[in-house]
Amino acid sequence: MKKLIGFVALLVVLVLSACSGPAAGRPAYAPEPRAAQQAGLALAVPDVVLFAVSGRCGVPCDGAPDDNYDYLSERGTAEAVAQAFRDLGRSVLVLTYSSHLYNHYSSISGAYEYGFLQLEADFDWVRRNWPASRRVLLGHSHGTNWTHNLLRAHPGWTVDYLIDLDGICALWEGDNQADFDAFYAAYGNPWPVDLSQSCDVEPIEKYWWWTSYYSAKDVAYPGATYNLEVQSARFLASDVQPEGNTSLVFDYTDNIRLDAGYWNVWTYVADEDHNGITYPGSSALDWVAARIAALGLP
Repeated sequence: MKKLIGFVALLVVLVLSACSGPAAGRPAYAPEPRAAQQAGLALAVPDVVLFAVSGRCGVPCDGAPDDNYDYLSERGTAEAVAQAFRDLGRSVLVLTYSSHLYNHYSSISGAYEYGFLQLEADFDWVRRNWPASRRVLLGHSHGTNWTHNLLRAHPGWTVDYLIDLDGICALWEGDNQADFDAFYAAYGNPWPVDLSQSCDVEPIEKYWWWTSYYSAKDVAYPGATYNLEVQSARFLASDVQPEGNTSLVFDYTDNIRLDAGYWNVWTYVADEDHNGITYPGSSALDWVAARIAALGLP
């Protein structure tokens, strides 16, 4: 029944979207922003808007990215991070997404899931209509590629916090290439870079004689004021490339700025594995909450 309801919801959304053209100033490819439709928002503008992007569906999962879904909600991850801002006395709106370019139906969740293009539309609406609201991007695993790419695609957009939970690039490009190809064929590339290429793409000159290439998920782009990065416990030697097994993968590259600096970037290696860091009560989320408490809002 849950899957049937989700499928019907998907059909309704597709029909409605086919009956209405893009709003003025909104790109033809962009979904309708949903921030203003969330419960209770007609009464108050939130102090903080938290955008949380989940990662790849767990092992075994042969249906990525179409089966990817928003697990940061069901695990309580997004709410745990939101609570850290509520503890500062701020109201928080949480918007969640799955690791996918498009909005889609996931056979795992049995529900309609929101993707990167929805994140882009929602974020743009919030920054234009609620300029005083603080913005926070939270990503886990493959989700960090999408949160970082949002800032990479829009150099003028800013967030107060960019929070990364064990960002992983392995398999991400392969999972999403077909969707990017179809998108570019339909609309061209609206961004200043090719987002389908996100692994080992940013040349950063760490020393005058040495340039390293960083994945987008490892770069704290200028739009991020604070960047909190959690890496999971090391279950493999650090020189072994992760291959997508969620019980073994970990982020082994400390985040860095484009100027090779580490200003306002904090990295923490947690006690838990790749999935364990997402659960409330983990050392990972406790560290994130403690950093937010210490730093406050910039």
